Amino acid sequence: MTWARASIKTLTWVGLLAGAWMSSSCAPSGFADETVIATVRILASSADPAYAQPGSNVGLQVLAFDGRTTQTEPMQIYWLPFVCEDPTNDAYYACFQQLGSGDAGAPGGDGGAGSAGIGALRPGVDLTPFLPTGPSYQFQMPSDVLTQHTPVAGEVAPYGLGILFNVACAGHLELVQLDPTSDNPQQVPLGCFDQSENQLGPDDWVLGFTRVYAFEPDSGITNTNPTISSIDVQGSPLSVTLQQNTSQIYTTQPFTTSHCTASRRSDCPHVAIGPVVPQSSWEVTQQTGSNGSSQNEEIWADFYSTFGQFTGDASLLYDATKGSIGDPSVTDNQFLPPDAAGNGFIWIVVHDNRGGASWVTIPVEVQ
Repeated sequence: MTWARASIKTLTWVGLLAGAWMSSSCAPSGFADETVIATVRILASSADPAYAQPGSNVGLQVLAFDGRTTQTEPMQIYWLPFVCEDPTNDAYYACFQQLGSGDAGAPGGDGGAGSAGIGALRPGVDLTPFLPTGPSYQFQMPSDVLTQHTPVAGEVAPYGLGILFNVACAGHLELVQLDPTSDNPQQVPLGCFDQSENQLGPDDWVLGFTRVYAFEPDSGITNTNPTISSIDVQGSPLSVTLQQNTSQIYTTQPFTTSHCTASRRSDCPHVAIGPVVPQSSWEVTQQTGSNGSSQNEEIWADFYSTFGQFTGDASLLYDATKGSIGDPSVTDNQFLPPDAAGNGFIWIVVHDNRGGASWVTIPVEVQ
C-alpha cells in the first residue's frame, strides 16, 4: 500500500533527488559520492508520533547540514506553516498548486503566517520573515483529515495524510513564477535567493517534505520511530545519548581513528560501524504475507559523513519476514577514513518502511 512508505523526501530546485537505498556509495570517477555531504543537504526528517490521530499535535524534526567549503551566507532551516491535507493521489507535488494559489491548507503551527499570509504574497517577495525556523516544528493534524481523504481500494483502514514542507536554504526564499504552459506537475513554486537576488542552485538549497499519516484511535494502527541502543565501532559499543525533548535524535561522544596513509586507498584499513537496533523496534504491521500471516516492518540504516568514504550507503537491519539480518558483524558498514587528519561527522539514519526514522550524530576525530 502506498501509505506504508518512508516519510521523508527531498527535492532540488529542478526536481526530486532520488536514489535506491540499496545502491552502492562508491561513486564512479567524476561523480559525487552521495554519502559525503559537501553541499546544503536535508538528510532525514521524522514525526513524533510517526502515525498521528485526527486533531492531535505532532512534533517534527529535520536533520540538515551545510557541507559547503565556502559559505557566503549561512544555511537556515525554514518550515512552510501550513498542512497540505489529503492532496490528490497522496502526491506531494499536488500541494505545489495550492501553495502558489494561496489555497495551501490549514496553518501548521505557532510562529508562522497562515496559508493566506503566504498565498497572498507574489514572486519576488522575501518569504522568510513569515516562516518559522529551526530544526523542529509542531503542527496540529486537521480533525477532518480522515473524512476528506478519498478512499483507496484495498486499504486496511481509513486514513488521512498531512504533508509538511521544510527547506534548507543558504539565503532567503521567494515564490517563483511557474510556467503556465508546462505539463510538469512537479514544478517547484519556491526558490532560494542570495542578497543580490541571484537564484541559487542545488548546492545551496534543498526542499524537503514529511508525510504524516493519521488513523482513528480505535483502529489499533500505531507506529513508533526505531530505537537506537548504541553504535557499534569495530566490535565495541559507543554509547548514545537521547537529545532532550526528542524521542528519535541521538548523539555520541567522539570516536578517534587514524587517517589513511597507504599509497592506495583500497589498501587502507576500514572502520566497521553501524547502529544497534533492538528487536522491539521491529513492529508488526497491518500487512499480511502470501500465506496470510502478519508481516513486520523492514528496518534499514542510511550512512552519511563529511569526509572519508563508506563502502555502501545503506545496510538492511531487519527483513519484513525473516527478522534480524544479524549482529553488527553482519550489518555494520565499512568507513574508510580520509587521507589527512581532521575532525568531521558521521550520521546514521535508521528508517522503517512505514515512515518512522531516528538518527544519531557521531563526531569523528581523525589523527
